[in-house]
Amino acid sequence: MRRTSEATASLVTSGGRVLPRGRAALLFIAILGAASSVLLATRTDPLELPAAIERLVDQRADGERAIAAAQSRLATSPNDPRALAGLASAYLIRVRDTADPTYYAKADALLARAVALAPDEPDVLVAAGSLALSRHEFIAALEYGRRATAAAPFRPAAFGVLTDALVELGRYDEAVAAAQRMVDLRPDLASLSRVSYLRELHGDLPGALDAMRRALEAGAPRGEASAFVEAHIGDLLVATGDLDAADRAYESATRRVDGYPYGLAGRGRVRAARGELAAAASLYEAAAQRLPVPDFVIGLGDVYARMGETAKAEQQYALVDAMERLLGANGVRVDADLALFDLDHDRDIARALGAARAEYAIRPSAPVAMILAWAEYKNGDVANAQRHSAEALRLGWRDPLALHRAGVIAAAAAR
Repeated sequence: MRRTSEATASLVTSGGRVLPRGRAALLFIAILGAASSVLLATRTDPLELPAAIERLVDQRADGERAIAAAQSRLATSPNDPRALAGLASAYLIRVRDTADPTYYAKADALLARAVALAPDEPDVLVAAGSLALSRHEFIAALEYGRRATAAAPFRPAAFGVLTDALVELGRYDEAVAAAQRMVDLRPDLASLSRVSYLRELHGDLPGALDAMRRALEAGAPRGEASAFVEAHIGDLLVATGDLDAADRAYESATRRVDGYPYGLAGRGRVRAARGELAAAASLYEAAAQRLPVPDFVIGLGDVYARMGETAKAEQQYALVDAMERLLGANGVRVDADLALFDLDHDRDIARALGAARAEYAIRPSAPVAMILAWAEYKNGDVANAQRHSAEALRLGWRDPLALHRAGVIAAAAAR
């Protein structure tokens, strides 16, 4: 079995805590000086694929190729639960390609059959956990992750599902232990990217950058997974204020996958931070055309708002509303995302407060605690806003927008 290098072995101390070697920011960050806000979402780490589909699809395959390969296997074994899980996983890859949430329903139907046939099959549990994570059903994902790790204790992908679920639920000590086990089993792109994220949440920006760069080295030279990681390196560099280096990372991501949308959007954030609004709008528009996700549409709308193009901005915000409805119709929980969007754009802040409270009751993570704090502040409850703001920063999380919100709340409390 491959063991960890010195760098990966130092993920945690003997006490089980992430080593504090610096200051960090969450991967999905607000651009310095930009008006845009990014919807809170599960980090879209490279999907944990069942072993069957891993053997059929290489890291450079896109969703269409993954679906074709999985359908071919399923055609010869229509009642094979691993083949069913393989096609379901291919549909999840296709969501990453297209942002079309209707593939979730297709994956769900396949996995319902697979679970009925083989409820303890690791491939099925990993795929079901990945779908639950994609839909923000984190309690269900945690259950699948636990079952998968029990059934396959030497399977890194199972610990990937478990780690992500624990992180999203705000159970950070357990998440650290799960991530340590994952990287012990196989220090690769998937495990090292999770190391990076946990280091960020604990205020370790240098360690987060180091782990993410190691993840990039462990990936294929080209392909969506590597492009995704390099775009997040750009996000981390923006958090340090190094816009030039961030722009180079985003541009490199667009070379790993031609016109990679997260790279284009990242370059748009850099342009917005520099005040180059026309260029920022062009880049956000290109990203949204390639992959119509709320983050890019909100970014474009906010740039238009800064340009004084109010009608264009409102068109983008209306599109976000439509996207949220489509996601909800396909089983994706979007209440926290919608609450943050409403709060940042001064829309229905009373509804946002109710949604934030409901989400916090389920998953009191650092990002959700900050959403609740911001909702309480916007609704005039400064005392509780200050309490939840402090809770959000308890690990040392240094996200620039979170720190800005915490400062605004602190100032209001002082007044």
